[in-house]
Amino acid sequence: MVYPGKKFDELIKRSLSSLIYLEAKIAYLNDGVKGLSDGFKDFKEDITDFMAFTAETYSDHETRIKNLENKIQRS
Repeated sequence: MVYPGKKFDELIKRSLSSLIYLEAKIAYLNDGVKGLSDGFKDFKEDITDFMAFTAETYSDHETRIKNLENKIQRS
């Protein structure tokens, strides 16, 4: 087999360098996606609590309005 020489070495070196750079970017992206996933889990818990509280409060508020409307109608 004929060895291509210096040009071949340069191309391999550049390709490996680009591959290592790309691998580092993928690892960084993976960490970011994991962080996003964890953040979403926290948000999901918080928004679920907020929605439950809002539903209870709204329901209570709706009941109070209906009671007031009934009182006004009876007057």
